[in-house]
Formats: sequence, structure tokens, C-alpha cells
Amino acid sequence: MIEEQSSSLLKISEVYELLGSSLDANLLAELKALASNFKNDALHTQNVNRLLRIGIIGQIKRGKSSFLNSLLFNGQDVLPKAATPMTAALTKICYAQQPKALVEFYSKNEWDKVKNLADTAFTKQASYENALLEYQANKAISQKQGVFIAPPVKPVLSDEEKASIELLNMVKSSGLNVAQYLDTTISLDEVNNNDELVDKLNSYVGASGEFTPIVKSTQLHLNIESLRDIEVVDTPGMNDPIISRGRRTQEFIGQCDVVFVLSNSGQFLDQSDMSLLAQNIPNKGIEDIVLIGSLFDGALLDEYHKYPSIQQALPAITTKLNNQAKSNVDKVCNEFSAHQSTEDDNQSHLMSTLQNSLPPIFISSRCYDLAIKPEQSLNEEELHTLNLLNGMFDDFTFNANTFAAVANFTKVTSKLDTVKAKKEQILADRFNNLLIGSKREVKQKLVQIADDVTYKRKNLLEGDVESLAKKQQAVVQRIEAGTVKVNSVFEKYSIQAEKTLTRLLTDISQNAIHVKQVQSQSGSREESYTTSREVSDSSWYNPFSYGSTRTVTSTNYRTVNYTYASVHESVSKLESFVVETSKAIYEVSENAIQLALFKQDIKASIRDMFDFTDDDFDPEMVLMPLNNAVERITIPAVSLDLDTHINTIRQQFSAEQVEGDDIAQLRTEQARVVALLLQDIIVELKQCINQIVEKLAKEQSNFVPSLTKDLVASVEQLKQDLTHKEEVLKGYDDVLQKVNADLATLSTNL
Repeated sequence: MIEEQSSSLLKISEVYELLGSSLDANLLAELKALASNFKNDALHTQNVNRLLRIGIIGQIKRGKSSFLNSLLFNGQDVLPKAATPMTAALTKICYAQQPKALVEFYSKNEWDKVKNLADTAFTKQASYENALLEYQANKAISQKQGVFIAPPVKPVLSDEEKASIELLNMVKSSGLNVAQYLDTTISLDEVNNNDELVDKLNSYVGASGEFTPIVKSTQLHLNIESLRDIEVVDTPGMNDPIISRGRRTQEFIGQCDVVFVLSNSGQFLDQSDMSLLAQNIPNKGIEDIVLIGSLFDGALLDEYHKYPSIQQALPAITTKLNNQAKSNVDKVCNEFSAHQSTEDDNQSHLMSTLQNSLPPIFISSRCYDLAIKPEQSLNEEELHTLNLLNGMFDDFTFNANTFAAVANFTKVTSKLDTVKAKKEQILADRFNNLLIGSKREVKQKLVQIADDVTYKRKNLLEGDVESLAKKQQAVVQRIEAGTVKVNSVFEKYSIQAEKTLTRLLTDISQNAIHVKQVQSQSGSREESYTTSREVSDSSWYNPFSYGSTRTVTSTNYRTVNYTYASVHESVSKLESFVVETSKAIYEVSENAIQLALFKQDIKASIRDMFDFTDDDFDPEMVLMPLNNAVERITIPAVSLDLDTHINTIRQQFSAEQVEGDDIAQLRTEQARVVALLLQDIIVELKQCINQIVEKLAKEQSNFVPSLTKDLVASVEQLKQDLTHKEEVLKGYDDVLQKVNADLATLSTNL
């Protein structure tokens, strides 16, 4: 069955390769890859007695490893948190009576690419620093001469370049001989139990492990009963900055039967999440998706102040997050529906699958840990969360039961048990689901091939090279002449993004004024004090004692009123300021440019240059290249990692409260720390603004050349086709006939 279906899909791609070299090479390559990937995934589905494979996926830093540690390992850090997203490794986990681990290192080619990317980044940085030195040396002279010299622009490094630099720096600091391990896999099997294996594994995947920067993936075989009959895949994040590792993640996802998707509770399934899911899941035939809203404790701390009690806060916040999640998914689905074409079957299926998976299960791995660990064993971060949660309501203190309720892992465990119970049915359906998904993807590619061929065939039938070249040249000239219109759209959105983020900067500065304020409070306490008095020490039986005295002391108590300020409250205000600022920057930057509207305005600016009602004008001449050029536009969302700022805050203060003259000192210190934080945040936010503006400027400079290049390419294609016109026309007709037949067959089988 697998061979038959794989052969059928492969033959489809091979036939189109034979039908003509003038077909789009990228589409042909994608068609061939679909057949190859289907065979690999299908073979996995048919393994006898195979395990149910469960994938844990989501963007980087969504708490995937913490979630699994809580779900499978009772809170134990079996899966250590990576030092950074750059050092996260793909991990497969399954049951074995004798624990062991397999550690796969990068290949030599992959590591060479890491080094090359790092070298490129270092060169960019060195060039910038040299230009900066030259600018600083000439600045004073230029000012005296009344000449303005623009400072050099700081280079914007790609995520992969940043990752490569970090990996190389880690290797240099450890002194590791990388060449010795590349292209190898080692086994860690000389252990007696799970704990020994975890200790040993720390050198390979731990935050400061010697081998961590060169590890690509690991396989853990653990003696844990809950792992029987299942295999769990913990991914490093679908937006992995290391491309080769990201490809391996995609391969593993393709062989998963069930997927748990983790997304931040407060920003559940945002545009970035949905985009990554659309790229990784549609043609994999995965019908069982479990939605998990992670980091619920963060959402609780953000929202609790709106409610009078924890009893009201928990259900109200959960309902609010459920509504937000549904709204986010519906919004993306509606946007998709508005732009849906006949080639979007896969995306449509993904949207309906996600909608059917709502509502998500909101969980807190941190609260799970707090529920099961004694307080004396908590680390600094856990203690800090404990204090924040217990400080929410004056009349409420968390205990193990209430922490467990917030953690909400009972629902997750129940869901996992349901999935396990459905194992046989899931495995039985898996091949058919995969086949259906792959055929949807093939249909999409065939429609794209048909559109491409229809356009080329039309050009070949209706025009010669000279007339088409004139038309294309006229179109190119009109577009180039109208570049001002296109540029005005880019500039409009660039100014809009800059203003939006600058307004945010003003809001942050205003919020900082409130954070600087330290409120003093009045209190009273019982104080003891000692009094003394002289009493006679003479006695009747001792005549020599006459006239002697002794001192008698007594302890008394009094109520003392005093003024104090809470250090804990000051630190909490600072931390809340940092957290809220980070959240605001993320949300505002993501919406600073409405990409869908931006693309619509770009298309409109081009369309306005032409009269689409003119019978002599061929709209396809513009629309197909225009769509291709617009879809190449991407704008990054930015977010700040402010963990270092929170650590700075905690290091400034140690006492719980201060009194008297120390209150003024606390106020001074609070103002100083806020000023430092604000200074750092302003610098980082300005860098974010520059990053978006520079990206828009780059897209602006590339857009028209990219569009006109596509237009000119069709003339070159026509030149080649006209040299043997009848043969090419027959080839195009054969392709269209074949596409129609294949689409009909695939539609019948779906």
C-alpha cells in the first residue's frame, strides 16, 4: 500500500519533469519532495507494534520542557531548560527498562555553516565599528564646517547569525575540540537508574554543559512507567534559529500521531504561532491536536488586581483567556477565508482542526512545582513566584491544593489518558490521514503549476517576443515611474510604525514616574523597655549590711507608632513595570504594521497605475508577478528579554521593610533603579524601532526591482518558447490536460 501510494505520488512529479523544462523548477522540486516525505512518514506509520508518538511543539521559550517535566517526571528537571533558544536540542523520550541516552552531534557541514554565519556577523560588526570610529573622528571637524555627517547604521543580525555567534562563543569558552565529535552519535548507557542518566546528560544538554552548543538531538530511554506504549518528542521550537535543527524538527513532527501545541496563555495562538503551525502541520495528516495555554501563573499575576478574591479571579480570568483564544483563532480563520483560493485546502483543514480543538487547557508548570515541593527545597525563582502569588490577596494564602488547582495538570493527564486509550484507532487512521493531507498538498502544487502554464501558454499564443517585450517594457516603465506611489506606501507604514512605537516610549516613561514613588505607611508595635531602681539591701540578721542598696530592673511594654516603607512592595512594582513593559512592546510591535493591510495597499498602489478595463491590457501580466513579489515581504515582530533587568532589581534590595531615615534612602534607590531600567529599555526599544524601519527600507528597495525582474523573466521565457512554438504549446496542453486529470483523480480519492 505504501509503495503503491508513494510510487503514485512520485510518478506524478516525474511526469511533470518529463513534460517540459519550461515549468517552474521550484514547484517541480516541491512536488518531488512531497512524494519523498510521504514515503518516509508513511513507513513510520506502518511499523509493527510501534509506539504512539506525541509531539510537543510551539515557539521557543513557551515552557515546553517545563510542561513535560511536570507531566511525565513529577516536576523533576529531567529535561533541563536550555541556556538560550540557541542551545535547545530536539529530544525523543521513550520507555526502557535499562536507562540510556543517545546524543547526536552536528555534522561537519552544519558546523561549517555555523562558523561561516558567525564570520559574516563578525565582519558586519567590525565594519560598523570602523565606520563609527571614523564618524566620531570627523564629527567635530564637520560641525565646525557646518557639514552634517550621518552616523553609521548599526547592523541588524539575523536570528541565525546571532545563534551562530553564541554557539561559537560557548565552544571557545569551554575549549572543546569540536572536530572530534562532529558527524558522530554517542551512547550514554553505563548508568544504574534514571537519576544517574539525568546527571550525566547535563553535560550534553544542560545550560552550561560542555557539549551543549554542538548537540543536535538526543534520545532518552527512561524507566518511567507512564512512558510505556508512547514516545514523546520535545522540540526546541518551530521558530528555531538554527535551520538544520529546525528541519530535523519538521521531520519528527511529520511522524507524530498527536500534537500538543503550547502557546503563551496571555497571547494564545498569535499570528506568529499560526504562521508556524501553517508551515509545519497541514500536509502531515495530524488530526489530533491538543491546545495548551502555558504560563497561566503569569496571566493570573497580570489580571488578579481586577477581582476582589481568588475565587472570583480564577474562573473569570480563565473565561477571559478562553474568549481571547477563540477570538484569535477566529480572526486568523476569517482573514484566511477572505483571501482563500482553490489552492488552500491544506490551510483550510488546519483552521477547522484548530477550531475543533478549542478551548485550550490553561496550565502552570510553576504552580505544579509549588504544589509538590516543600518550601525549603524551592529555588530563588520559585520562591519569588510563591511570594508574588501569596501577595495577591490579603486574606488568601496558597496551599498544595490551590496550587494544584491553578496548575490544572489533572485535565492534561486526563487528556493524555484519553489519547492513550485511543491509540489503536489513532494508529489505524494515521496512514489514511497522512495520505489525505499529502494529496491536498499535491493538489495545491498542481493548481499552481496550471496557473503558471496557463499564463505562459497565453503569452505564447497571443503575442510575439517583440510585442510582448514592448508591453512588458511599458509595464516596467510605468511601475518604475510609479515607484513614488509604491515608496509612499512603504514610507506611510514606516512612519506609522515609528510613531506607534515612539508613543509607547512616551507611555513607558509616564508609567516610570508612578513606579518611582515609594509610599510610606504607619504601623504600631509592642516594644519592651527596661527600668531600674535602687532598693535597700540590708537585713536584720546582718548588721554590716545596714545602709547597703541594690539595683532592681523590670521589663515593661509600650505601643510605639512608626512610619515604614515596604521593600517587597517596591520590588514588586519594579518587576511589574518590567513585565508589563515587555508585554506592551511585544503587543505593540506585532501590531505596529498590519501586514495584511500593508500588502493590500502595496497591491492597490500598483493596480492604480493601470487601466484594468482596457481590452488591450492583460491584467495577468501584472497580477501574477505582483502577487509573488508581495508575498516575499516579511516584517519582524520584536520582543525584549528583560530577565536581566528583573535580576538587577532583586540584587538591589534585601530587607523586607525600612523605617525612618532609611525610607528616603529607599526612595533614592528606587528612583535610581527606575532611571537605569528606563535608560536600558529606551535603548532597546529604539533598536527595535530601527530594526523595523530598516527592514521596511530594505523591502522597499527590493520590491520594485523584484517585481520588474519577474516581469522581464516572462519575456525571456517567451523567447525560448518561440524557438519551437508548436512543440512547447503541445507540451503546455499536455501539462494542463495532465493537471486536470490528476486533480480529478485526487479529488475523487479525498
